[in-house]
Amino acid sequence: MEQEIRLSVIVPVYNVERYLERCVASLLDQPGTNLEVILVDDGSTDGSGMLCDQIAAGDRRVRVIHKKNGGLSSARNMGLEQAVGDYITFVDSDDWVEPGCYAQALELLEESGAQMLCGGRYDVNADTGEKKLGLCPTETKCISGKELAGKIFLWDHCDSSACDKIYRRHLFETLRFPEGVICEDVPVIYRVGLLAEKVLMWNHPYYCYFHRPGSITNRAVSEKTFHFSQHARQIYQDIREHHPDIEPQAHYLLVRALSHLLLMLIQSGPETRRRYASQIRETRRELRTHTGFFLTYGWFSTKERVRNLLLAVGIYDRITQQKHKE
Repeated sequence: MEQEIRLSVIVPVYNVERYLERCVASLLDQPGTNLEVILVDDGSTDGSGMLCDQIAAGDRRVRVIHKKNGGLSSARNMGLEQAVGDYITFVDSDDWVEPGCYAQALELLEESGAQMLCGGRYDVNADTGEKKLGLCPTETKCISGKELAGKIFLWDHCDSSACDKIYRRHLFETLRFPEGVICEDVPVIYRVGLLAEKVLMWNHPYYCYFHRPGSITNRAVSEKTFHFSQHARQIYQDIREHHPDIEPQAHYLLVRALSHLLLMLIQSGPETRRRYASQIRETRRELRTHTGFFLTYGWFSTKERVRNLLLAVGIYDRITQQKHKE
């Protein structure tokens, strides 16, 4: 009888022929872990789909799903439908993980009785190959799922990334990633945390996040630029209604999202600013309603308070435009 699969690793694949083998090799270099790697070919137009099949032919732990292009969320959701492991994790196909990390992580999860693990990551520069420590818990300890949600909202040594975490499969029984949007982790992972009774914070950077210029998070201003702030508004309302004890943390996330959006719009070119002039005005007005919060809560630095205030009243716009003229 075959041993039951402990970990399902879901890897969405779209036009990453150059990086895929490195990613999968790191997943298969995990001694002591009975895992399956689910490669979801999301309608790739390069050789990625064929490469997925070649990799699967060489290792029985790899399964391939070919589907019509639907985006990252669609591919992850397809993987969730097919996963059979006791635990689930996600890896983006241009990223990779450190050798032997999964066996250690699963052992810690079993020992702690936690339903979810939040680890750390390295940020890798695609141009230079430089590898720097990114977000990582400061110590290995167990916290509640609600505490994790609060930390995610504050970027307190962790964030909403789905990839540097491991989950008991049942946590995703009723949850799926929203399709047709970016920043799809933001409205989902905090909910997963809230479903977990206990979360293990692991002071170990095991995930390597490869920052390349053509990735989703490095695109010019478009309608998708507004998705992050839309998610933050929905989260704030959800937390205010159902978990008011962490409402300030969700409020912080909303303010950060609004200020980030304004900065992106204001620092874009003149044509983009004209196209989104009404959104700039509306976002500035919304940020202004939160002035009392960002001026008084200690989570904001003095620099952030001043910048947010200048953004809210429209002075930051004029300063930025004047610098561009000079």
